[in-house]
Amino acid sequence: MSLMPDISNPYMGAFTGGLVYGLAVCTASCLPFVAGYIAGVGSGFRDSIKITLLFNSGRIFAYALIGAAVGLFGGLLRVFVTETALSPFQIYSSLIFGAVTILIGVMVLFKTKRPSCECDGQDAKKLAEAKKRGKFSVDFGAFTLGLTRGLILCPPLMALLVYALPFASPLGSVSIAILFGIGTAISPLLLLAGVTGWLLSKAPLLQKWISIAGAAALIILGIFTLFNSIIQIT
Repeated sequence: MSLMPDISNPYMGAFTGGLVYGLAVCTASCLPFVAGYIAGVGSGFRDSIKITLLFNSGRIFAYALIGAAVGLFGGLLRVFVTETALSPFQIYSSLIFGAVTILIGVMVLFKTKRPSCECDGQDAKKLAEAKKRGKFSVDFGAFTLGLTRGLILCPPLMALLVYALPFASPLGSVSIAILFGIGTAISPLLLLAGVTGWLLSKAPLLQKWISIAGAAALIILGIFTLFNSIIQIT
């Protein structure tokens, strides 16, 4: 069945479905992780928007991988794969996402614990370069967080991909997945994350403690995700 029965075009349906899903469900499920990450790295409005875009880019890339898999193995999917068969993939994807979230939280916490030093001249230049490299790793963390989150199968996306199997090529399945991901990315998450970063940047004297709290939030969220996944296994 189609996620949007009134829309006959699966590509338009994928984008529209992504918009609808992103308004509430996607924003509610992703915002705690994005907000914790933003708090941990101490970003303002602009950098928070960039972090959220990278997070969403990771999710969209994951959706594209899922779309490619469905497009290539669609026949087997319809014959052999059931909701029960997909359950283990969901559980292990959640385990990976939880573990990655904890790891990123620990890395952010480690960065906040490192002592700062006052340097000048050549040492100051080296410190600036180190901060740039650190910024890249932080951005890569946002992408990885989004990638592992996106690998947890999204039911509306799977419904769209299965619906499109009879008439969509493997490339078409990838396009549907990407359009759905773009739809979810155009959501309140982007604005809320930016506002979060802007508000947190208004307390520079508390920045270290805010970063520690953000890292701790990521670790707690990761542990909670792992715990829920382990319960489903047992």
